Amino acid sequence: MNAIDRPRPAQGDAPALPADAFIGSWHVRRTVIDFNGGPPCVFSGQAVVTADAFTESGEIRLGDRTLPASRSYRLERLGDTILVQRADGSAFISLDGRASQTVRHDCGSDVYIGRFLFRGPDEWAEGWRVKGPRKNYASLSRFSRL
Repeated sequence: MNAIDRPRPAQGDAPALPADAFIGSWHVRRTVIDFNGGPPCVFSGQAVVTADAFTESGEIRLGDRTLPASRSYRLERLGDTILVQRADGSAFISLDGRASQTVRHDCGSDVYIGRFLFRGPDEWAEGWRVKGPRKNYASLSRFSRL
């Protein structure tokens, strides 16, 4: 990965916990609001964080339909920074040990602005605002340790 491909560094405040503190199993609840008029979406499921991967699976409710849903990322540690990569190994974002941080990811013409709030070893939240010609939504995910 060259410097152009590297995710932009997170911006935020004081140090929180080491990345290893988040290894384990988590309950996830996510709400997605589609500003293009799509139905509200609610995801509920479980996530597993290991030293080198994040996987999530559950169900998403779109209006009156419920469908299976999953996502996964590779995790690579570089010092105190965690590079979050898509399953194919391409760069997504980077996170460090700060309790609150903002990240940005450009995907073609779509821009993802994320906010991570690590409230301690048993709870964290992830919010996204995504805008572009193909997407216009906001999401909020809450993670609680199982």
